[in-house]
Amino acid sequence: MSRHRQRAVVSLAVALAVSAPAGAQAPVSDVFPAAVEQVTVDVVVVDRKGQPVSGLTREDFTVSEEGRPQRIETFDQVQPTAASTAVPGEARRARVASNLSARSDGGRLFVIVFDDLHLSPLNAQRAKTAVASFIDRGTQEGDRLLLLATGGAAWWSTRLPGGRADLMEVLKHLDGRRVLENARERMTDYEAVQVAIYRDVQVAARVAERFERYGTSSREARARAMQENPGTGFFDPYIEQRAYEAYVALKNRMEVTLGVLERSFQSLERSRERKAVLLVSEGFVFDSSSVARKRATEAARRANASLYFIDTRGLEGLSQAYSAEFGAPFAEEDLMSAVADVDREGDGSEALAADTGGFSVRNTNDFAAGAVRIGQESRSYYLLGYNPGEVPHDGRFRKIQVKVRGRGLTVRARRGYYAPSAAAQAPAPQDKHPTEPDLQRTLDAPGVVPAIPLRLTAFVQQETTLDRARVVLAGEADIAKLVPGTEGGRATTTLDTLLVIAHRESAEFVRDDQQAQLERKPAPPDVPVWYSFRREVELKPGSHQAKLIVRDAASKVLGSVILEIDVPPLAALRVSTPVLASGLAATADGSLAPVLRVERAFAPGSQLYCSFDVYGAKRGPDGLPRVKAGHALRQPGGPVLGSTTPNAIRPTSIGALSRLIQIPLAGRPVGDYELVVTVSDELSGETRELVEPFAIVDGAGAAGR
Repeated sequence: MSRHRQRAVVSLAVALAVSAPAGAQAPVSDVFPAAVEQVTVDVVVVDRKGQPVSGLTREDFTVSEEGRPQRIETFDQVQPTAASTAVPGEARRARVASNLSARSDGGRLFVIVFDDLHLSPLNAQRAKTAVASFIDRGTQEGDRLLLLATGGAAWWSTRLPGGRADLMEVLKHLDGRRVLENARERMTDYEAVQVAIYRDVQVAARVAERFERYGTSSREARARAMQENPGTGFFDPYIEQRAYEAYVALKNRMEVTLGVLERSFQSLERSRERKAVLLVSEGFVFDSSSVARKRATEAARRANASLYFIDTRGLEGLSQAYSAEFGAPFAEEDLMSAVADVDREGDGSEALAADTGGFSVRNTNDFAAGAVRIGQESRSYYLLGYNPGEVPHDGRFRKIQVKVRGRGLTVRARRGYYAPSAAAQAPAPQDKHPTEPDLQRTLDAPGVVPAIPLRLTAFVQQETTLDRARVVLAGEADIAKLVPGTEGGRATTTLDTLLVIAHRESAEFVRDDQQAQLERKPAPPDVPVWYSFRREVELKPGSHQAKLIVRDAASKVLGSVILEIDVPPLAALRVSTPVLASGLAATADGSLAPVLRVERAFAPGSQLYCSFDVYGAKRGPDGLPRVKAGHALRQPGGPVLGSTTPNAIRPTSIGALSRLIQIPLAGRPVGDYELVVTVSDELSGETRELVEPFAIVDGAGAAGR
């Protein structure tokens, strides 16, 4: 990454659709102390062809707030470059995931919000096309993407290009969840806001006339109702009631979507990469009374991230819900007003994008072109910082204007921010199952946090109940740099752990949060001290993504790591995840078995033990399976160094199949290796091959605790 000066700024976040606690967010008021801190503006400059312009200096820009010129105190040009994805610990479907090599720059972060709450099934395919266009045309190698749905139907984070197939699989299962009313009965969102909030008499009269034409209400009924309720003035009570009902429904949808956007921005605050949030939606109306909209705008300011709105209605002049398929054809005057109103139903989304420094892709079916523009604008941008001084605590939106010197150049920057106010100090709505803000933002974030080094792996084992498999997750946290506390004269550390695992196809999730107190033992300085722990869950077949967060309860320092887990179909022949270890330990039944461990590094000359179980084998007339297994040792991409001839696994009296392998590593040089396990079912003819990577490393295992 090239830059003129160092900077520190802000995608789950998503609201993590699988966990969805909204109460974790800090109130907007914590943005401002007595005076507003330095305001940093993310600025994109493009030429007539829409290409980003680089090489500008501080003197080329002018900034004003509320019309008053501001002195630019800090200036930074950032040009993220495509980053190689060949990063240790981030390989797709790696046995062990780690945050030890997590990057803090290079690449970019994008949160794609698939707004299924504001998407009808009729427009869902266009939304999918828009997302696919951005993934294929608007991204570059090394970008990390988080795809989530506002209704909770998806959450998946990955780095490109390797994770594209996963994102497309998630996308395939999404659909629109907004079902429109019959066209005759429908009141548009725009009409509902105008009548319920702005008390627009003309809009109310137009709706009343339309309802009367289509037999929903009558002039006599309105006159009688107004006579019985004289305080209603010019408003038809029936129209007013319908407006409030429609407004409550749209407000509920908007608050969920805006809450997801707010948390998406919050999750990006710690990130130093270029970041943006894409809203793929039919949009929502502009409601100036919406507190949720103000909170989302301020979260974008804190994260220094932009919102881009892709309107999936494209060039469609009128929703298909107004077609003859949904009722009798509309009169011409009703169609014209409906076209105008439907077009304004995305004004709120468009305004939010403009306020945060992004733009909207509307009135076009060429989503790919819009995706390319979004991607281009993230490849070169400027950060301008100024000190506004004392700001009145009136809650008003304070306008920011950025200009650049040069003909034919266009500036895109956020329009401003909300000043503090007494109303802004009210806490955010509380969720029934709140998560602490720092844990929630880390959970929502697209990437990982390396402050506490972590390693995580998973072992898929036997089938349990209801078409689910037992999965054991083994994790390790390096606590060497955490300052210990004391209790009873002992050095201790208390760790908070939060684990969330989401199913790729359904977004069904499991969640586990626990606290552990550790007794610290003396250790040499600058030597890792790995604390090990296990978690057991039951997962359905398919692909899963696990996110583990570990936090020091005293200092609040935390780390996170993401692991992808595949659970194979349970009805077919399958092999449990092999356990590799350098020693054996007694089990509950008195037998010996390798100990579950995360790190697959072994000291030269040690013994390598590997154990696995076989499930789903066909049974013969005697009720027992007939399965053979063999193994081979090789270097990655190299020749086989040694192998065994497949031989029968002797089943237990109930047909259980297990095998323990011992491989001497004496004489093997330091380096990377692969253990290849082959299992064959003689009765069904099925064969499974597993490739288990490991390494021989000097000093391996010496630092473990």
